Amino acid sequence: MMKPCPPIVCPPVYEYHDCYVCREVPIVQPVVRVNRRIVVNVPKYYVKPEVKDVVVDPGCPGGC
Repeated sequence: MMKPCPPIVCPPVYEYHDCYVCREVPIVQPVVRVNRRIVVNVPKYYVKPEVKDVVVDPGCPGGC
């Protein structure tokens, strides 16, 4: 009859079951609102009225 062999002991094998838990991390994001007034050059014409007296001479009447 044979002698029984001693058992072989292996190192343990680990099995993991991960469970994730949410944790809020505050993040501060500053927002700067800028009201801008943008200058646009627009031409504006000023009219100075001028009056002239003009004489129109039709010439001497001719006969028909």
